[in-house]
This record gives sequence, C-alpha cells and structure tokens, in this order.
Amino acid sequence: MSTRRAANNIGRREHPNAPLQVMPRRLVSSRLMAAASCPRYCFANWPHHITGMQKNGVSFREHRELGEVRWLRDYDRALALAAEQGKPVLLLFQEVPGCSTCVRFGQDVLTHPLMVELIADRFVPVAIFNNHPGADAEILRRYDEPSWNNPVVRFLGPDGAELLPKLADRYDALGLHEKITAVLEMLGDDVPGYFRSLGRDLLVEYGLSKRVTYATPCFWSGETSLAQHPAVITTDAGWVDGEEVVQVHFEPREVSRTDLDSYARAEGFSPIESGGFELDREPQFYLRKIAARHLPLTPAQRTRINLAVPYRCSLADVLSPQQSAWLADPRLQQSSGDEAYRQDIRQSWPALVAQLGLIGKEQ
Repeated sequence: MSTRRAANNIGRREHPNAPLQVMPRRLVSSRLMAAASCPRYCFANWPHHITGMQKNGVSFREHRELGEVRWLRDYDRALALAAEQGKPVLLLFQEVPGCSTCVRFGQDVLTHPLMVELIADRFVPVAIFNNHPGADAEILRRYDEPSWNNPVVRFLGPDGAELLPKLADRYDALGLHEKITAVLEMLGDDVPGYFRSLGRDLLVEYGLSKRVTYATPCFWSGETSLAQHPAVITTDAGWVDGEEVVQVHFEPREVSRTDLDSYARAEGFSPIESGGFELDREPQFYLRKIAARHLPLTPAQRTRINLAVPYRCSLADVLSPQQSAWLADPRLQQSSGDEAYRQDIRQSWPALVAQLGLIGKEQ
C-alpha cells in the first residue's frame, strides 16, 4: 500500500498547485493494520456489486468514485474501440471502494455534465480499480501504478502508449480540464467552445479569477459591451445603492485590472469599489428572450449567449451537442422553467435529463 496523501481541497478555493500534505506515519500504520484485520479489504468477502460490473462490461453509477462517466472495465476492449473509433483512451486508476479523496474526485470532478459529455464524445474511458486482483492488478503492474492509491489519469493511444505525462496528485476539475485540452491540442483535434468556456468557469469556481463592478448608464448594454473583452468570463446586471451596475469576473492572466478599467471607461463605464451588489431580476436580458433560457447553462455560457443574441451570432460553438439537441426539441419549453439557465448546471442538467432524456445518446 502506498502512502496516502491528505485530501486535496482545491474545490474549496485553494490554488490547484498548492502543496499536498503527506498523511502522518502513525495514521498510515493504522490504515495498514485496519486493512489486515477488516473484512472489507478481503476481496473474497466483497459483494458482487463491488467486485463486479454491469453485464455489458460497463460501470455506470455503480460506484461514487466513478462519477457519471460510463466506464469500460476491459482494458483490451478499450484499446480495440479506440483503434476502431479513432479516439484516445482515458484510463482512470481509481480506488473502489475508496477514501474521501477518491469519492470527491468522482463526485466533484467526474459529475460535471460538460466534463462527462466531452469525455464520452472524444475519448474511450476505461476504469481500472487499483485495489482489485486479477485483470485490474495486471494493468496496474503494466503501468507501474501503486495499489490502494489516490486517482491517477493516463491518456493513451490505441496501442496503449502514453500521449502525455499522467495526471497525478491533482484531484480538481481544472487539472483534468487542462490535461484533456492538452491532449486534444496535441492530437490536432479541435477543442469545443463549450469545453473552453468550462475551463474559464472553473477559474471562477476555484477563486482564480478577479471580480470588478462597473457603473453603467444601462446595465443591459453594459453586459454585452463588457462581455466583448476577451478576458471577461462572466457578466451580471445588478444594482449598487440604486445605481445600475455590471459585475464582471475576468481572467487576470489575460488582462490587468488597470487595462480592463481603461477598456470600461472607453465604453462609458466607471469602476466602483463599494459592495452591496444586488442581482437584477432579469440578468442576461437578451438570453431571456430566447428558448435557450430553458437550458442548463454554466455562467460563462450564459454570458456568451447573452452577447450572441443581439449580434445574431450562432450558438453552435457555445453549446455542447447535448444542449443543442435539447434546444431543438419542441418539448423543451414545457419541460424546463424560465429560470433554468440561472440554476446550478449540476442540478438543472439531471432535472432536464429526467424530463427529456439524453437525446440521440445511449441512456
């Protein structure tokens, strides 16, 4: 058993490169003793739903550690499908049943709808349980991975060779997003607009963006004007002390606060430092006028759509294939409320799946 690292709290607004703390030796020793004495660690005593899988060789919603991805459990089959479909393999080494870090990786990283959709569309995902005997242990040895370990993700070609160095010691969605993006770019494949937007959403979610509020003569036009700056991730119309304002999250690696303020002033807006921001009852005014308001959306998506509508731009690169399919479905308006676009996509997405299903995809 390898030394287990303490849980990574990146999802709690720590920087993704923050150092991890190694578990104290006495706690590791107690885990080893528990493993030797507890029946849970004896493979022969595990029930079928833990040691087995669905009859079609796919593990889906059987284990919290695997999130919402439909994982193949046969390594050779995954390589064969990768060759047949011309896709890379996303190979997850995961402890099942696992520690809190493993569960959080499944529930925080592998459940985001847009992450799950991208993996399903662009990769052949296969899961190897790093605490199981037999075929799992054989693949573990082949890649020299330790057993009873935290999650590790490798990206392979159809021949099983690694495309890029593995993702290890990072258990946040931003780390996986960056690695997936790098793999697609290395292969010369396009990175969908909705997936690039997700990366920017994650910067906001993990506290790596910056926020500023601007006073505007009209916050509806203020949103679209500010959204045109390439470093702006999200915009929200609202009020501060009775004055119309737009609150912005931006990528500080792409623009300084000084330069963004200069851009805003050129548009007729002025930065304000006072707090008390109150969201307007009709944020993303232009988005609210079209059927996309019934879709599950991320904050960055709704900002891009709100900009696209008055300029009559296509939404094709803003939405995922599943979102586009729902948008074309005549049942959408009756199946989803007018405020769906403002809800957390992790909640609104499964709610719409329950109503309309995954259109054109295996359930």
